[in-house]
Amino acid sequence: MLRKADNSKATNNIAKTSENSAFKKRKFKEIAAVTAFAAAAALSIFAPGAVRSLFTMTGLESVYSASERYPLSVYFPDCGSAGCAIIHGERDALIDCGREKAQFDIMQTFDYLGIDALELAVLTHPDSDHIGSFPEVAEKVGIERFLTCEYSKTCESDLYGELSGVLERQGIPIGYAIAGEKIAIGGASLEVISPAKVYKASNDNSVVLRLCCGEFSALFTGDITSRAERDILSGGADISADLLYVAHHGSAGSSSEEFLTAVSPKYAVISVEESEYLPAGETIRRLMDCGCEIYRTDVSGTIAVLTDGTDENTTITATRLDARA
Repeated sequence: MLRKADNSKATNNIAKTSENSAFKKRKFKEIAAVTAFAAAAALSIFAPGAVRSLFTMTGLESVYSASERYPLSVYFPDCGSAGCAIIHGERDALIDCGREKAQFDIMQTFDYLGIDALELAVLTHPDSDHIGSFPEVAEKVGIERFLTCEYSKTCESDLYGELSGVLERQGIPIGYAIAGEKIAIGGASLEVISPAKVYKASNDNSVVLRLCCGEFSALFTGDITSRAERDILSGGADISADLLYVAHHGSAGSSSEEFLTAVSPKYAVISVEESEYLPAGETIRRLMDCGCEIYRTDVSGTIAVLTDGTDENTTITATRLDARA
C-alpha cells in the first residue's frame, strides 16, 4: 500500500494548490468549447461531419471529460525524444518529466485534466530527457510521494540538485524504488518491476513499473536496454501488459524479441521526435512482429489511453489537430 508521507509541508503544499482545481478545469472547458466550436464551424463549411472529426483528431472532448467517463487514463505528452507519462484517475501520478522545454506541455495537460496534486511522482532515472522539467513542475503541483532509483544517489547534475532542493524545501522525502513493491494509486496499482540492483549505466537503472486497473495493464520501461530486460526476464516477474511504453524512445538496443514476447502488448507508445535515427527500424519491425498497434508522439502528438479496466472499453486517441498519418 502507499506509504503516506508524514510531513505538514507536503500536505500544506497540496492544500494550497487544490483550491484552484475546479476553476482551472471549468475555465479550460469554456476555452476549449469556444475554440472547438469556432474551428468546427469553419470546417463544417467544407465537409459534412467535420465537427465530429475535429473532436476525434484533437481529442478535446476526451481530454476534458476523460475523468468523468473513464476510471483511468494515461497521457503521453508530445515532448520529443524524452520520457513522460501522466496517470489520471481517482488519484494521479507522474512518471518522468521530459526535457526542460516540456514543462509547458506537461502543465497544460495538468490544467486540462484539473490536476494540481500528485499521489506519486516517479523519476525513472536522472538523465536530462527524463528529469528536465521536474524542478519546475514540482514547484507548481503538490506531491505526496516522490520515488526514483538508487542510482540517483550518485547523480551530481545541476538538474538533479535543483530538483532535490525543491523537494527538500517542500518537505517531500526522496524515496528509492524497491523491486516487488506495490503502490496503490486510487483504484489502480503500480508494481515496481526493476531495478533489483544498481547498474553502471544510467539507462539500465530506470525504474520499470507495471500499472494494473481491472483487466487493463501497462508497462513503463524508462530507458532500459536489453541487459536490464534479460535480468527482468530471469527474475520471473509478470510483465505482461496491454500497453507498452517503449523503452529508450524506440532505440535498437532495447525492446528485444524475448522481452516483447513476454510483454505481449496490444498497444505500444513511443515518445520520440522526428529523426532519422529514432525509432530504430529494427525496433519497429520487432513491435510489428508481435502484432501490436504502434503509436508515436512525433506522428500523432500527445497520446491518450482511456480505459474502464476492460479491453472492450479501452480507447486510444491523439490530441493534435495536424496529426499525420
